[in-house]
Amino acid sequence: MYKDVARNLDTYKIEYPKTIVPTPSDLDYSVGFIRRYFVRKRNDENGHIFEISKDVYSEYESSPFWKTETLKWRIRGPISPTYKENGEVDDVGVISSNKAAIGLAQVNLRNIGLYLPNLKQFWK
Repeated sequence: MYKDVARNLDTYKIEYPKTIVPTPSDLDYSVGFIRRYFVRKRNDENGHIFEISKDVYSEYESSPFWKTETLKWRIRGPISPTYKENGEVDDVGVISSNKAAIGLAQVNLRNIGLYLPNLKQFWK
């Protein structure tokens, strides 16, 4: 197999995706969140994580060479938790919501939290 790969490097060449920074639209802000898309080489647990567009994500999703993950990123609402008069949580807040989203994504993409250190990114 190695000889086949060595003879046909172009056939076995892995294309790396271009990282993007999403730009939330007015509609996204009215909804209150955006969907973010990520990939990482499957055989490199500590490898670089790429944030990609939805269209590019669909190309990598079925690839055996890449691990993919999406997360729901909150961009609107109170920063910190808010409470009702009776003491119950009314809204957990943007920071807690995004921290929870990262926690769920880390099951599949270890260290994604290092890529997303600003829990208030895109918040208005």
